[in-house]
Amino acid sequence: MLPYIYLAALFISLLEIITFYESRLGKNNQNRMFLFVASLVANYGCAMVPFSESLAGALCGTQIYFIGNTLSLVFLFFVIADICAIKLNRNLERFFFLVAFIIMVLVAICDHNDLFFKNMSLVKYYGANHLQKEYGILYFIYPLFIGLNSLSCIIVIMLAIYRGNKISIRTVKYLLIILLTTDAATIASRIAKIPYEIYPFINIILLAFLLMIFRRASMYDMTENLVNVYSQRQEYGYISFDSKKHFLGCNEYVLKLIPELRNAMIDEFLDDSQSPYYATILGWIEDFDKGKKTDIKISNAGITAMGAVRHIRGSRKKAGYLIELRDVTKQQKYVDNLEGSQHSLELEVEAKTQKIIHIQDSIITGIASMVESRDNSTGDHIRRTSEGIRIFMDQLKKHPEYKNLDENFCLNVVKAAPMHDLGKIAVDDSILKKPGRFNEEEYDEMKQHTTEGAKIVSGVLREVDDKKFKDIAINVAHYHHEKWAGTGYPEGLKGEQIPLEARIMAFADVFDALVTKRCYKEAIDYDTAFKIMEQEFGTHFDPELGKIFLECRMALIAMYTLDALLNKDSV
Repeated sequence: MLPYIYLAALFISLLEIITFYESRLGKNNQNRMFLFVASLVANYGCAMVPFSESLAGALCGTQIYFIGNTLSLVFLFFVIADICAIKLNRNLERFFFLVAFIIMVLVAICDHNDLFFKNMSLVKYYGANHLQKEYGILYFIYPLFIGLNSLSCIIVIMLAIYRGNKISIRTVKYLLIILLTTDAATIASRIAKIPYEIYPFINIILLAFLLMIFRRASMYDMTENLVNVYSQRQEYGYISFDSKKHFLGCNEYVLKLIPELRNAMIDEFLDDSQSPYYATILGWIEDFDKGKKTDIKISNAGITAMGAVRHIRGSRKKAGYLIELRDVTKQQKYVDNLEGSQHSLELEVEAKTQKIIHIQDSIITGIASMVESRDNSTGDHIRRTSEGIRIFMDQLKKHPEYKNLDENFCLNVVKAAPMHDLGKIAVDDSILKKPGRFNEEEYDEMKQHTTEGAKIVSGVLREVDDKKFKDIAINVAHYHHEKWAGTGYPEGLKGEQIPLEARIMAFADVFDALVTKRCYKEAIDYDTAFKIMEQEFGTHFDPELGKIFLECRMALIAMYTLDALLNKDSV
């Protein structure tokens, strides 16, 4: 019976690593994956021993167990440091690896000397085979390493609390429970002189706790993505909560608006007795849950903001709430300072002008969306590429050679982005909706969407007074498939012959095509997509612009991650 209990522990740990992988909880953290793999190896070694029919087989299983367990301790320390937002010194990491290596070498050669184990023999215990052994003079390194590892983990946790790192108190409690339980169980098993290793069972419980922590941490990662996105929008703010309304974080704009949030505890409820604004915020969420349409508006510290509540959704269920705020301080001050009918008339004229502009933009975007709906690409392509262009333009202006870039040019490129594929309206459905690759004749017809797009954009914007915007929009539609090396279409332009706005559009267009699912392909992960694009610098893409595009990596990933969360079954 006992061998099968160990076998069950092995399969449970295998199930945990599959759950971990399928949940993509380690996609940005190799240490987490290594921890789960090392723990699986340790459990595999333990399961081998009771099934072994020879001393050599039992010794091999024991060696595999010690090697896997030693590595799992190293990566457990690294993972806890990651969770606590503590950057470990490289020399400290090397020290842990060095000690682990020494232990693994001693284990690997234990059948040739008495340094680690001695007087080994295969015996039966409760019907299962067991490697009976005595400990050598250097075995003390192993329990010492376990104690040092546990102490280091606790120090890291306490250091994070002392520094005021924004970590969840609940997560800290879970981590301490994991460490103390593991240590207590290990010590108890040694005192009781239990001949079998109990770590596999501790191990699967530990991994289960970590899975729960990682799921919580994925919400905090989402919050980091929000920080990356909103940090570039100085007049926008966000406050995020989990599904139980525990506070997860906010950005700097909100902290200016509501300074009390600096003292709010992550993963805890907001105490509405500490600030009148807390009750207001929680009231917004309650109204949202009840389906009430509430106008969110808040004024404090000379700032006025308006916004909305959204659901954040995970793969299967509601994951939390996002309160988005936008700054309306200038508009509010203008309204407050209105004097007389002249100001009222000016405000009305301005409002109508803005409304007309908004209607024009909406019509253009609507036309683009209609065209997009005919294509077999994703329906949100134009919105994502427009946001990608905005991120790219913001980064571009940070570079000295582009710091004098006309602000209107930047705005116009973002505004023109939705029109880049308008020419597809002239492409036959049989080609546009074809799920596979085009033949040469079909591809030639598809390429005509650039030339046709330029004509359509020119006609749509015929009555628009802004000539510079018209030129930019036409160039974006006409030349976004040109390539730096001159191998693109429709005119085979080369290098700087291609208008700057079209070169910029090419980056956003290709990146979105790579990282999103299409009927003819699966989505490519971000790392691979950036590598593919980087390989095309100097052939497909402007190499200098390419370097700046790579600097947008985190902001783009954050934007796509946030987009997926907010637009999957969002309310």
